Amino acid sequence: MANKLKIILSVLLVVLIATAAVVFTGVLDINKRINKPTEPDNSANGLGTDYRQTYTVDTAVSLPLMSTDFENIFYTMTKQGEVKFYQAVGGVLTQIPESGSFKVTAECSSQKLPAVIHYLEKDGHTVGYGLFTNILYPDVLLYDYAFFKVTDMFEGFKDDKGTLLMMLDVDNKRFYKEDKVYSEIFYLYSDHTSKYFLSEDQRTVAMDGKTKTDYKMFTNDILSQGDNKNVLFFSSRYYVSYDESGLADIFTSGGSGTNVDNVRYALNVASLNFWRSGSDTYYFSKNYNDNSFSLFRSDGKDTTEIKKFSGDIKKDYLISGEFILTKSTGEVYNCVSGQSLGIIYSCFKSGFTADLFTMSKNGKYAVIRGVNGDNVPACGIMDFDSNRITAYEDSVFAYIANVHALNDGSVYISAATGESASAFYQLIKK
Repeated sequence: MANKLKIILSVLLVVLIATAAVVFTGVLDINKRINKPTEPDNSANGLGTDYRQTYTVDTAVSLPLMSTDFENIFYTMTKQGEVKFYQAVGGVLTQIPESGSFKVTAECSSQKLPAVIHYLEKDGHTVGYGLFTNILYPDVLLYDYAFFKVTDMFEGFKDDKGTLLMMLDVDNKRFYKEDKVYSEIFYLYSDHTSKYFLSEDQRTVAMDGKTKTDYKMFTNDILSQGDNKNVLFFSSRYYVSYDESGLADIFTSGGSGTNVDNVRYALNVASLNFWRSGSDTYYFSKNYNDNSFSLFRSDGKDTTEIKKFSGDIKKDYLISGEFILTKSTGEVYNCVSGQSLGIIYSCFKSGFTADLFTMSKNGKYAVIRGVNGDNVPACGIMDFDSNRITAYEDSVFAYIANVHALNDGSVYISAATGESASAFYQLIKK
């Protein structure tokens, strides 16, 4: 019976992975080179007809680039768990060697999930990545996928022996996405053994036999915002199931070394985003008396409404870092500083609405992608200092996996030639 179950689960895994990765399957000549770019159009805020006027094209990296915790350093990962690191300098991507690799095992739902972590050490800091799939490790039955990230111990995580943190995202639909949601988090010791962070006494089991992934939810952004007293994270443990429209709370770990995780800090948040500035925490909460939501600031005692937004946060807005974009108008609001910016939409044809948005960390540059009124994909790069946008229409922009806007104004877009492509090339802003 066990062998039969294993075969069934393995077949289901193949179907699941094929379904989740449908946009990344097929064939693409990764040696393809687009013709040498022409000189860029210097007209102010005009819509071009050929993106090669703005972008050079490189196919040396045939997988989507994903950000590391180091500035201007990226990584790629294959579905066999192979990891490569790249550094971006002046519009040129150069592969750099990894610092090493090691094996880890994470115990989840009484199942042991192995992975090989490929890591990079730089300026005294460590970051690494690994992959578990049931295809790589067929003896594991309950889980079919887990993305591993290893990083330094952040403030608020205190343990006498722990040197690193290890996080797992078990949703394969986020494989190429930057916005990972880690439902498992461990202390990682020097001998590469691990121990859960936070007590799991109240965690329940889902219908598939695994412990529920919405019991604790961490993101890259909130991990780096902990202080030396507590760690904030998301949880929907007091709701029937996690609903992305807002049924989650922000919790606090309760203090250094105590691992108490039953204190609700903010109720019923509207998205898995929050930002900390000093003793203040900023987050969104839905207003149920009308179709709106609000940005709130809490100092741990008092809560103040900062700004009200009309519409639905998932349907009408996009979030990048601490910035929120109104998709239909191009207004950008900094949730921490309160500064408002505007992305120029006038160069696009009528009916343009953004469906992708990325800001540089310094807030000087933005990249948007959407569809014009004539149903043609369009992409724009906004320079807020000069109040100028460079925008182009082309069907290639329909197949963007990831976008990175760097603080120097350079932009890296991982794109494919179509939805059936299995490899990617990089569009690099000059």
